[in-house]
Amino acid sequence: MTATRYVVGLDLGTTNSAAAFADTGAGPNPPVGPLAIPQVVGAGSVEERNLLPSFLYLPGAGEQPAGALKLSWDANRDYCVGEFARAFGGKVPTRLVASAKSWLCHPGADRKAAILPFRAGENDRKISPLGACTRYLKHIAEAWNHTVAPAVAEHRLEAQELVLTVPASFDAAARDLTLEAARAAGLEHLTLLEEPQAAFYAWLDGLGDKWRDHV
Repeated sequence: MTATRYVVGLDLGTTNSAAAFADTGAGPNPPVGPLAIPQVVGAGSVEERNLLPSFLYLPGAGEQPAGALKLSWDANRDYCVGEFARAFGGKVPTRLVASAKSWLCHPGADRKAAILPFRAGENDRKISPLGACTRYLKHIAEAWNHTVAPAVAEHRLEAQELVLTVPASFDAAARDLTLEAARAAGLEHLTLLEEPQAAFYAWLDGLGDKWRDHV
């Protein structure tokens, strides 16, 4: 892959999702820091947080006032991902999607079928586990492009070197679905990395040359 300005790590989590990055233009050993992710934290209120709760709120008609879920890049958004989804969605479980990543690796479920929220009624909005995971990754991509690359196309997230972590327990089908979710979010060029291996790399980086003394 051609060298890119940023190297970005993505964690699609069961409870929280996040992104961290290094700016290769900042020198030979650029620091790694979290991406501050704008998200709805209250009706009509958007703030940046380092974690994006992996919750999706699908409100019913008239359940939220106009503009309550708007973002800087989407004034007409009719769903919510993140902090407000977790906080308010917990009060209306038939509208709240949680643990989509767990469903993504559930071999007994049709992971491309609109089966979530699991408690939703016949007339409630529903989405597939794949679709929910796509929306989490899409939100991170939109947040990056809005905050880091608002005017430079070459700095957009889909143009960067991306690493996406997956649990070691994921089978081939779950891995393929994770890739499908990322591509549906516009992230075509990425590498999957098992979470234990990612943790090991972080341990090595934290210790520097001293890691040999601990082995």
